[in-house]
Amino acid sequence: MSINQKKQNQPSLNLIRAVSAVAIVLFHYSYTFYEYGIPGKGPDFLRFVNADWGGVFVAVFFMLSGAALIYNHPRFMPEKTETEGSFSERFMSGLKSLAVFWKKRWLSLFPMFYVAWIIMYVINSRRVGTWYWGGPRKNFLFSFFGMDGYFMHLGQNYYCLGEWFLGGIIFLYLLFPVLQWMWQHMRIAGSVILTFFYVFNLYRNAFSSAPDTNIFIVLIKYYNSHITISDNMCLWTCMMNFWLGFALITYVVPFLRKEDAGIKKRNIAAALLSVIVITVIALVEMPVPKIICCTISAVGFYVLFTAAANLFPALAEAKIIKLMSKYSYGIFLVHHVILYGIMALVKTVTFNRVTSLIFFIPVFVLIFVVGALLHESVHRVQKLLNGLLHRKAA
Repeated sequence: MSINQKKQNQPSLNLIRAVSAVAIVLFHYSYTFYEYGIPGKGPDFLRFVNADWGGVFVAVFFMLSGAALIYNHPRFMPEKTETEGSFSERFMSGLKSLAVFWKKRWLSLFPMFYVAWIIMYVINSRRVGTWYWGGPRKNFLFSFFGMDGYFMHLGQNYYCLGEWFLGGIIFLYLLFPVLQWMWQHMRIAGSVILTFFYVFNLYRNAFSSAPDTNIFIVLIKYYNSHITISDNMCLWTCMMNFWLGFALITYVVPFLRKEDAGIKKRNIAAALLSVIVITVIALVEMPVPKIICCTISAVGFYVLFTAAANLFPALAEAKIIKLMSKYSYGIFLVHHVILYGIMALVKTVTFNRVTSLIFFIPVFVLIFVVGALLHESVHRVQKLLNGLLHRKAA
């Protein structure tokens, strides 16, 4: 399939993206109650027994990204056909498709990020009284490449909006051709390899105090001394969730969407099983790292939302769901700064569970509106520039 040929629309993707966007904003909204020491009680949508809800829905987003990409771009290099039979022809066609893919990914991320970042950079600079509040000039490169949030563990830089998630997704977009090839040509081996490194990374610190009795212990300690990023942000975790998105869209979604007499029963059963898994993980302490619990819960939510979209297609096709899905990236970029701005104004107000949830509604509406304005303004400028370029070319 060519990169420009898209398959049948998947309404469940919109539903998953929209609900996950709300969940992540609610998670950070809940956190501001503790960060600002706001009196009373907030929504407390923070932690469950084994992990935190933010980690779960970030994992859902990575699965969603993997699912959407492998669904729409199952391969870059065409299969051998009568018209494109030679390897060189197919290879060049694949390179062109890959270039188009990366161009589209860049345009989907960076223009909006640059506009929002520049606004916040100017605001922060005026507030602190210096243009170099993030350290030496070379630190601007982190923001230029969209990696300022992802590499904050290395020290202060010019990170001022969005999340570390942006850096993770940029890495995955760059790695996607390799992961795509692995999915097409070595699916089982690739699954084994990724699972091994995913689990190894979570248990690597168990060897920190072990004596240097063999080369493997030495290598693990060397790895630990150089890989200091947290487990939830580590690329092995990101790739595992991304890869699981490949599997979900390839096997689970078609099974649940299969049009036959048992479609309703299958989706009800899948939804119930998902709720059971999510509930058990949320309430029963597990003897495994929290990242594994986040991944399992994220799979549960992905299947639950997919089943919900199949059982209630009108919900998945609702205009508000489509709009929240469309503007989810804009919401993601601006929600932190808006949350901090609003909650700083009400940090002396006493809330309870109900009033904090009620107050979340106008807060989210404001975040949605600003995210939508950012999206529309940037995309309209892009369209205008494209039009001007095409006129000059003509």
